Amino acid sequence: MRSSVVLHSLRVIAAASVLVLSGVAQADDHTATSGGAAADSAPGVWLTRMSTAFAELNYDGVFSFYTGTDLASLRVVHMLDDGIERERLVHLNGAPREIVREGDSVLCILQPGDRLVAMGGSIPAGPFARAFIRDFSSVTNNYDLEMKGEGRIALRRAVRLLVKPKDEHRYGYRLWLDKETGLLLKSELVDMKRKRALEIFQFNQIAMGDEVQRSALEPDQPQGSVIDHLKVAEEASAEAAKMDWHAGWLPAGFEMAAADLRHAPATQQSVSALIYSDGLAAISVFIESMPSSASTNMISHKGATVSVTQSVRGPNNAQHLVTVVGEVPAKTASAVAQSITYSN
Repeated sequence: MRSSVVLHSLRVIAAASVLVLSGVAQADDHTATSGGAAADSAPGVWLTRMSTAFAELNYDGVFSFYTGTDLASLRVVHMLDDGIERERLVHLNGAPREIVREGDSVLCILQPGDRLVAMGGSIPAGPFARAFIRDFSSVTNNYDLEMKGEGRIALRRAVRLLVKPKDEHRYGYRLWLDKETGLLLKSELVDMKRKRALEIFQFNQIAMGDEVQRSALEPDQPQGSVIDHLKVAEEASAEAAKMDWHAGWLPAGFEMAAADLRHAPATQQSVSALIYSDGLAAISVFIESMPSSASTNMISHKGATVSVTQSVRGPNNAQHLVTVVGEVPAKTASAVAQSITYSN
């Protein structure tokens, strides 16, 4: 399902908050601390502070996002304006692209011919929503959390947090959180089994609080730009009950986080979308009628994100195409794809 895979690739680039755990840290990141905020707060407290900072703090920064093969540079501006979240995400290299959000209203500003023009459906609520703006109450069921001293990112002191998975169905994380605010300054995601870096996110410069200018939220709209209006993904409670498609197997701890019914831009055919989360990682499942030119039983990787396609029989015994996209090992995504069933 090309449109859904393209949609998720945008989410992966925009949601640069879950990334890699490389094997060896720089020397300055091994500074141990026996006191201060890093020692005084439990790891779970820092995760909660991180989530709150993303949603409520005003910040304007430039960050790098490395996926193992590609390096992107982006700017993110976030403000809480009279209780309404406003965000602007700008691609600083490659094709000119911006994502602008005000509450539940989302626009993509693209150039004619950009392959992302063809995407459709909905996106998560904000550029960092893929993983860390979540409920952390059950994270320790599937991950071990450990404080690892302090570091320094973008001229700011940061506390380091190690997140290790308890099974083979998810990846590990190493996080650098701003010591003053809890905002995520750097994140790494790693295949713990192979000790191989998959994705890296890091702020290069950042302003916070009163330093953020409201004018920085205003988008550039070059002549001839294509503006695509999207919606924020529905909560699972609103749409899940209407879904006839279900995952028969999920890794322990994964629960439905969102569900909706979309329409592919090219054909206007309906596409069922199910999104599952364990509190950190996400697995998205897209189901559509089998396109005439579709390729099935394929696996592709981009950094930590794997995409698996599989055919499955749906209503009236018709063939459908299932695409599973997530930041989980390929074996896990394949097992989820093979478990998708239809019932009404």
